[in-house]
Parts: sequence; structure tokens; C-alpha cells
Amino acid sequence: MSDLAHQAQELLAEEGRLEGLVEALDSRLSGLKDIDLTLTLAGVKLRLCLALMKRAARPGAGAGFEELAAAIGRRASMAIRLVDGLTSQNISRDQEGVVQESASFIEVKRLFEEFLVQGGDAFLEPLEISERSRRILSRTLVTSIRKYMGEDDRYPPLDIEGYPRFLQRILLSLFPVMIRLRPQKPPYGIEEGEEVTYTSPSMRLPLSQAVHYMENELLPDLERRLAEQPGHPGLQEEVRRVAEQLARYRSLRVSPRAAPVLPLEKGYHTEGMTGFTQDGEILVSIPVPVSFRSGTNLDRKMELVRMDVVRRIAGRGVSAEIDREYRRLRSLESGTRGSSRTPSFKLDPGWGYWVLRQSFPFLSRLSDKTRFQELVSMAGSGSLGAAQRRVAGLISQDQGTPVDLPSLAAP
Repeated sequence: MSDLAHQAQELLAEEGRLEGLVEALDSRLSGLKDIDLTLTLAGVKLRLCLALMKRAARPGAGAGFEELAAAIGRRASMAIRLVDGLTSQNISRDQEGVVQESASFIEVKRLFEEFLVQGGDAFLEPLEISERSRRILSRTLVTSIRKYMGEDDRYPPLDIEGYPRFLQRILLSLFPVMIRLRPQKPPYGIEEGEEVTYTSPSMRLPLSQAVHYMENELLPDLERRLAEQPGHPGLQEEVRRVAEQLARYRSLRVSPRAAPVLPLEKGYHTEGMTGFTQDGEILVSIPVPVSFRSGTNLDRKMELVRMDVVRRIAGRGVSAEIDREYRRLRSLESGTRGSSRTPSFKLDPGWGYWVLRQSFPFLSRLSDKTRFQELVSMAGSGSLGAAQRRVAGLISQDQGTPVDLPSLAAP
């Protein structure tokens, strides 16, 4: 066996081992990601791509070139997706940049640059799309935009302050959610330029993640600080309180619910409304302060459109990868994470949007506010058929754009 083949075999074995660790962590801790482990896996995939590219360039490799090219493209795309999945997480403001500052991220970026220098971008070129896929996507986009981009919540609320006192009491008792004394006037939500930063003294996590974090991060850090300042009363009290909370969380025995009460999209309002994750795990609080941006009405609508597009595309033959995940979520092997009744609501919309964006560069417009508003104007004017034809033309126009590499291609 040549040195190149031996190197490829070693990298394949290491890739399989790391993938097993990542999958085990994801399954055991409700989707938790280990930054170093994930970036190490991405680096191994890129090293394997470089080794396979050397094999593909050797004389006599022509017979199996298509298989090698497919393997290189698949692994490079997965490496980019792993990194993109870390950098696009909805983390608190004080943790922004934590992935990019990691030494593992710098190494992965170096490997990716080497991959591009050696011609790896040719393996990442988007595939040609069929007329049927273009038609389905344009219709889906126009439908989703028209569904969510209308002027909502602009009507004035019922103001009962001038009503007789007895009538006020009757209305407030009959409609406690819909009617308020001195209600807020429209417009509601947060408009562009009015975004604010919120702070919270605690963080809510799935129970398994909370126990893992308190055991491996929070409590050891507090004990280290207490060892440096043995007589500090505040630290002593904090260690005692965190240890008691950890013991209480360890003792909890909760039966996961098989499905939420409502078939809500994955990750959207489910946690706040039910106190459970979409996978049925209870949410608990840990004493870790966080700060986060509020977002705006436009951010909310962009997210709703992205989620709706992914959900509507699933199972329609537009994306083979999304269709595979859709079928898995419908099957028994998905366990509590799937649903035979509403599998599209169980899809991870962030992952699904990334997958679609690789085949349809046009969809990067759904995460750029300026371009998104241009798309809204195009999709929202005229008849439904005319809007679909305009959007289909734009999809064809953008199809020559290189594959989107937001996490690694950035300077």
C-alpha cells in the first residue's frame, strides 16, 4: 500500500471515530455541540479531501475519478456545514466570536484555504437544477413571503377605558388575554434601528445539557476560584448553591413527552410555550448571566420565511438530502425526535436552509436584509403567477454564483 493510500485509510478511520463521538454527544445531551471536537472532525474531513485530491490527480485515476470527486465534494461540504453550524448558533452576545477565536478554527480555515488553492472549489460547484425544481422553489418562496410579509398587528386594540366600570369588569373577566386596560398601541414589536440588548441572570437549557455544563464547567470553575481565595464568603455561598442545584437536577426523573401539544416548527416558540424542547426534554435554569440582542420584526419575518420554505420543500424531490432526513423523521428509527404525523415540523430549519442554499445560491437573499426586502417587493406585487415567474428568473440568474461559504471564506 502506498503512503498516500495509507494516509487516506488512517484519515478515514479517524473520521469514523470522531463522527461516532459527535453523534453520541448529540444524542446523549440533546443536541449539544463540543466546539473543539466538531472543529477537529471538520479538519480531518478537509485533510481527507486533500489526500483524495492527490490520488485523483495521479496517473491511472481516471476510471474512479467520478467517485473520488463525489467523495471530495461530499466531505468538503460536510466540513463547511459543521463549521457553519457552530458559527450560526444563537449564542449570547458575550460569547460572540468564541468559535472564530479558537485555535482549532484557525487550523480548519488554513486547511480550507489550502483546499481552495489546490482547486477544491471545482468540487463545490452547485449542480444544475431542473425546471421542475426551479418552479417548485419559486412557488414556495412567493407563497411563504406573501404568507408572512403582510402588515400584521396594525389594527388598534379595543380600548375599554371609557366604558362603564361594570362592563369593564365583565369584559376583562371574559377575555383576560385579548382585552387590557390602557393597551399598547400599534405598531408592535421592534422596528429596524430600535433593536435593544437584554440581559438575564440565568440561562435556560435542556436538563441533560444543564447537568453536563454544571458538572464540567460551572462548578469546577467556582471551586478553582475558591481555592485561590479560600475565605471568600460570596464564593463559598455560590459553590454551595450551585452544588445543591446540581444535586437536585441529577435527582430529577422526567418522562420525555413524545410530541408537543401543537405541531410547532422546530425551535420556534416551542420552548417558551411548553417548558420542553421540541424533542421532549424538560428545560431548567442555571445561574449563568447572558446578554442577547432582541432582533427586529424584519428578523422575525425572515426567520419565519426560511423555516416555512424548508418545511414546504421537504419530500418534494427538490433536495435529496432534505428528503432523506424527512423520510428518516417519518420512520421509527428517529425515535422521539421524529414524527410520523408532522415530520416537516421536526426538521432543523437552520440545517435545511444551509442545505438548500448550497444548491440554490439565490436563497442567500433570505438572510440579507437589503436583498430580502428587494425579494419581498418582487414577490409581493402583481398576480401570483407573474410573481412566481419573476422569482424563477432570479433563481436562474443567481445559479451561476459560487457556493455560499460564509463561515470559512470570510477574511
